[in-house]
Amino acid sequence: MEKNKLSENRLLLILEVFVTLLWLYMVLRWIYYPSTLITLGYLWGIVWVAVKRPRWLPAVLIVTFPLEVSKMFIPAYSLAERLAGFNVSVLDFFRLSQLALGLRWLYDLYRSHKDPLANDADRFKVWKRIRTDALLWLPIVLLGVYLLSTAFSIAPAHSLAETVRLVSMIVTLYLVIAYVQDEKDLQRLGYTLIAVGAVLGLIAVVQYLTKWFFIPTSAVVINRRANTTFADPNIFARFLVVTFLFSVAELERRTSWSARVMSVLAILLQGAGLGITGSRGGILALGVASLVFVVLIPRRKVTLSAMVCMILAIIAAAVLNPAIMARIESLRTGLLSASGAHREYLWRAGMSMVRDYPLTGIGVGAFGVAFTTIYPYFNPYSTFYVSLSHTAVLTVLAETGFIGFTVLYLLFGKTLQRGWDISRTMNHERLRFLSACIVSGVIAIFVSAQGEGRLYEEPLLWILWAMLVSISRLSNKQIRKEHTKL
Repeated sequence: MEKNKLSENRLLLILEVFVTLLWLYMVLRWIYYPSTLITLGYLWGIVWVAVKRPRWLPAVLIVTFPLEVSKMFIPAYSLAERLAGFNVSVLDFFRLSQLALGLRWLYDLYRSHKDPLANDADRFKVWKRIRTDALLWLPIVLLGVYLLSTAFSIAPAHSLAETVRLVSMIVTLYLVIAYVQDEKDLQRLGYTLIAVGAVLGLIAVVQYLTKWFFIPTSAVVINRRANTTFADPNIFARFLVVTFLFSVAELERRTSWSARVMSVLAILLQGAGLGITGSRGGILALGVASLVFVVLIPRRKVTLSAMVCMILAIIAAAVLNPAIMARIESLRTGLLSASGAHREYLWRAGMSMVRDYPLTGIGVGAFGVAFTTIYPYFNPYSTFYVSLSHTAVLTVLAETGFIGFTVLYLLFGKTLQRGWDISRTMNHERLRFLSACIVSGVIAIFVSAQGEGRLYEEPLLWILWAMLVSISRLSNKQIRKEHTKL
């Protein structure tokens, strides 16, 4: 034991020295970026977690993927176009945490081959379960759809980039499953989501009061729509909806009000943050996801109470800003009217793409290219105001055809079926509650994606699917134990 600990400390020291040298190179190469000091602290932290607490790495993913602002801390590999006046790197803390998780897995794989007793969990058996679990093999089918789409794409470079992104998400899905081994690991992820959502909700309130934004895009500054560490207020809103569901699950599970205080506080902060975002898609996602949650969890009184708290927080936050209140009130006129005229011409163009390329689509990631080159006559404006569909289902149909839409239907249909099965068969209360908020969270992301388009590109979606697969594994273990006792 002492020998293993000594080896572990030696590895930690070597890696910390390596990342420090990497940081020094960054400072010497881009000395006008003093914020790289933040990157050094992050690198030290992620290395320590990867060496000392590898099972915390999935929680690190949750903490880091909202930090889109972290792209500004790493000047290497900058994007060609400026974002909000900044040169923005394609690297960020989330991608680095993905790398840390992958390297740790490779290290554990090496140790398991060198010394089978060194591996204390069946984290490598996930590959053997792919054939039997639809939520594990359907992503591979989706990858096949992306490859087929790339082969027939009108913009191969864009399609290849999206395919590479999907590969990274699928690998992340499998690696999270590999390091989520028991109920404690799952609950750690749930608590992390609640905590991050509450903290970001508080930051949103501060941003609204001070008018100071990390990523000051025009839509954010003009209407004072808080985006915290996200680039887009709508993506921030969908994250708050998911964290709200986990807060409700924790509130439902607790029996005393003294234990529920933290959950109620988190719900109020998340509600205030959601209201300040002014995201109509986020509010619709909240409503639909809450209905799914109520169906999967029989205790409805506390859930409805939490919804009331959330709604009051949203109203209180939105009523302070006339611009945001006007956005929310516009929902009364209907989705099409509230979406603005540009959505209608984008939808018409998308349906034309589906008619012209019904089977394989125009190519994943190629909607914007097709709209501006092949279908420009659908745009009624003199300049191209918006060139992306902002509707996930239409994007999938236009870019990957009915083949891609079929896989989409199977993935989300299987998610709902899995949640329903677990709610009926699982006797373990905590896991049943976690399953309900995970499935509801996936549906919230799907609904939200119909307003801004980001679906498979959403890292949280893959983390939630990984958690659901892990719950299924634990559920099957519990059922086998019960049968053995009989």
